[in-house]
Amino acid sequence: MAFTQNYQYIHLASLSSLSLPADLWVPSSKDIKPKFSTQYALGYFKNFNENMYETSLEAYYKEISNLIEYKEGVLPEDNTNTNSDDAFVFGDGDSYGVELLIKKNKGKTTGWIGYTLSKTTKYFNDVNNGKPFPAKYDRRHDLSITASHKLNDKWTLSTVFVYATGNSITLPTERYVIGGDVYTEYTSRNGYKMPPYHRLDIGATFKPKPKRKYESSWNFSIYNVYSRKNPYFIYFALESDDNNGSIQNGNITPKAYQVSIFPILPSVTWNFSF
Repeated sequence: MAFTQNYQYIHLASLSSLSLPADLWVPSSKDIKPKFSTQYALGYFKNFNENMYETSLEAYYKEISNLIEYKEGVLPEDNTNTNSDDAFVFGDGDSYGVELLIKKNKGKTTGWIGYTLSKTTKYFNDVNNGKPFPAKYDRRHDLSITASHKLNDKWTLSTVFVYATGNSITLPTERYVIGGDVYTEYTSRNGYKMPPYHRLDIGATFKPKPKRKYESSWNFSIYNVYSRKNPYFIYFALESDDNNGSIQNGNITPKAYQVSIFPILPSVTWNFSF
């Protein structure tokens, strides 16, 4: 059982609308109070077979005050100065969940499985019409699996699999034109989830017999083996319904596009020490 209280003098402010995502770290000031959190945790820990296996199960609840969020309307598309203290409003939040860990520490094959089930909610009187909304990085499910197998004195194989619920984002509900300018209406704050993030990495490490004055190793790895197109951000573009379309005549349709980075990526690394 644990009880902790913490002050944090730097805040994370996230723009979770469309366009390129932007996370800004904002220091506390005379206008921005330090973030304060109180956490309660209850856990069970057990090792087996002379510490070969390690297990833990922990539940937690955290209350957070003095959180910051961008004001309604402060979005990348609006060209608002998002670095000014005047761009923020203040509120509270809470987070709760359960964390499970199963780990193998000894033997030719080692590794661990970690899983977290959680929910993080924010409460701001001046955002989302005063209704609670999920945090940008509210991830209901977060799973990671790692394994390492020692074939012999020279070769070791490894693999990593990760899965996480997608980030929360704010989507537009409609766009309309007034005097040739495009205006956008948005959904509730962070009202939609991006597709889940998952990938598989594999690797092999070759370590020759050490020399008297130095030793080295080679690592061969493949990142994102099945080339999952994990979403980095989503943006909307206005496209013409025909070759003569324009904003003025209304022949414009907004279309959503997903941007992904880091497809399958093989690599070779040589490590040298003396």
